[in-house]
Amino acid sequence: MYRIQSALCVFLASVLLLVGCQILENKPTQQAFSTPPTPLISWKDKSAVSVPTSYCWTYENTGTCVDTAAPPEVIAEKKPAAMQVKPGAVITISYDLPPVEKSLSIYQWVGSSQIEQAVENGNQWKAPDQPGWYLYDVRAQWDQGDAGHAFVIEVKSNASSQLL
Repeated sequence: MYRIQSALCVFLASVLLLVGCQILENKPTQQAFSTPPTPLISWKDKSAVSVPTSYCWTYENTGTCVDTAAPPEVIAEKKPAAMQVKPGAVITISYDLPPVEKSLSIYQWVGSSQIEQAVENGNQWKAPDQPGWYLYDVRAQWDQGDAGHAFVIEVKSNASSQLL
């Protein structure tokens, strides 16, 4: 009886080990992109134009790191159009290749300082309540690396935002 129990335990342990290895082997991987994905930054039917900032990315066993100037300098050089939003608008960021969970960070640049924004629902944040121009840098991580994109929004007061 003892031999049968021992053989059964060894058999069950072997089956569990093989099944566990098979599960790890079949783990879905992210689709490989040759360059970091570009974010879609949107509010209602509008979208912001973003400019790539620093990133490190691996594709086909080759790693590349690009170090750009800080987002304020990149924006000053490229001059992308600002996305106009209402005060407190909830802005959404999405990618064709979703980033690693909870890796999305949004920073508002004020002069040479960065202020991290509170991310809600994994990919949203609220625009400021005060009218004005605001510069942001969104950063995220993927299995292949990390990347940032800078963009500008213009918050228009309720009186001047009739068309928004």
